[in-house]
Amino acid sequence: MLGKKVGIDLGTTTTRIIVKGEGMIATEPTAVAIRDGGMQAAVFGESAFETAASDPEFRLRRPIAGGEIADAASARWLVNHAMIRAAGRQRIFKPDVVIAVMSALPGGQRRSLLEAAALAGARTAYLLDAPLAAAMGAGVRLSGPNGHLVIDIGAGKTDIATLALEGTVSGRCLSGHGGLRLHACVADHVRRVHGVTLDPATIEEVVASLARVGPHEERRLEVMGRGEAGEESLTITSTELNGCLDAHVRPILAALEAVLADTPGRLLPDIQREGILLCGGGARLEGLDGAIATASGIEVHRDSQPQLCAVRGTGYALDNLDVLKRALMYIR
Repeated sequence: MLGKKVGIDLGTTTTRIIVKGEGMIATEPTAVAIRDGGMQAAVFGESAFETAASDPEFRLRRPIAGGEIADAASARWLVNHAMIRAAGRQRIFKPDVVIAVMSALPGGQRRSLLEAAALAGARTAYLLDAPLAAAMGAGVRLSGPNGHLVIDIGAGKTDIATLALEGTVSGRCLSGHGGLRLHACVADHVRRVHGVTLDPATIEEVVASLARVGPHEERRLEVMGRGEAGEESLTITSTELNGCLDAHVRPILAALEAVLADTPGRLLPDIQREGILLCGGGARLEGLDGAIATASGIEVHRDSQPQLCAVRGTGYALDNLDVLKRALMYIR
């Protein structure tokens, strides 16, 4: 086939696009700016923030929330713009498209995404659940009968699944439980305890610098925030974030326990031998791999670029569409 092959990782905060033979071509915020009063004009990604800030006729919309489609109209524009970015506006040959999505995405939302891809000019459009995509992107061979266990933690959801024979054997999806919820917890804590509001960039810095799961030597970070008297300087310690980290990790460990309980006994030795694959942007949280290993008794491996596993997996799927069709929801 002469049409391009396009993979899209449709994340809550970040959309990544890969094209066969070209590699990763775009990493953009999952955002669309749409002109009020109609859907005739829309801007995607980083440009959406700039357009919404400079032109009052445009409103910024976030199509995805908690891994689910929060705004169907802007999600259609998002898919359309991703396709244009990958394959151009004028196409002689229609592209094949694979989109990585949350495993628990409802059927109606799945159909909406497939229709959006078809309307955007896809020859064929496929949906691939995030755990399958992440495993493929990390180099896991799913074609055999062996069991594999994947934990994919994104900004808006956590997907945990046992995989075998190119499909999901058991799984749990925590919609709305991801990095954004941890950031919100930290922001609420600082506002409640210190009386200061931090902007999103500062919250991200606090989490990156101080958040550490498990025992550790206390760290301190001085930041600026907005209090009643205006700009204020405050010092935040790593230990005061323990409550937020516990609230973040406990549901993940409970879901992992449930997935293991549902996993057929014949696959457990494979998982014990191979270990757990930890991926997604949330996998970068320091100490999380150790906490999971301690709780499960299974070694945990974190991919060197965990945030790229899913989009790389869509690229693998594009090379193996005929083999993987039974693991994909698709339209032709």
